[in-house]
Amino acid sequence: MGGSRRDAEGFALRAVQAGWQTVACDLPEGLLPWDCVPYLRDLVARMRQRWPVLGLRATSIGAWLSLVALRDVPLTLALFQSPLLDMAGMIEQMMRQVGVSRERLADRGAIRTDAGVLSWRYLAYAEANCVAAWEVPTWIIVGERDELISRKSVEDFCSRFGADLTVVPGGAHWLHAPGEVDAVAQWERLRLQQGPRARWQALPAE
Repeated sequence: MGGSRRDAEGFALRAVQAGWQTVACDLPEGLLPWDCVPYLRDLVARMRQRWPVLGLRATSIGAWLSLVALRDVPLTLALFQSPLLDMAGMIEQMMRQVGVSRERLADRGAIRTDAGVLSWRYLAYAEANCVAAWEVPTWIIVGERDELISRKSVEDFCSRFGADLTVVPGGAHWLHAPGEVDAVAQWERLRLQQGPRARWQALPAE
């Protein structure tokens, strides 16, 4: 949301130094999960035909969509920046903020608010696709003052699935300020040391 595959250029340079190649994508317009999830699954299926070892780097809502789409895909690692990990909880929070009940949303189907459109179909999808299992070694970086995602949702995810959490002091959601960008780059370099080279050595020869 508000991002572009071009944002991955810096990451790709750091990744190649650790032995990775990067495939960056723009998600389908509207970021609707019933469009994005099949798109991501198809993309990864095509990637697996060329690369048997895959990792994941996702930001914000891209993290949640990836968790839903790739929960059964064997990944070597996952790096999440400012990840939205509890979509149903976020929608319910928005509903409370504007005083919209579940019954009203179900009856109306969609309600436009100053913060965006509340969608009953979206909420039902999020509730039906809560992350129940995630076995990928995962590292997360968030801003100390993230204004969009709940720190509790991140800490709960880390506790449930053994993910590692890094907090950028004073950082906001997008981590776009110069000092924040540097912190993310340093975090990426460190975590990308979990590179594919050792896994390649363990793969059977074709």
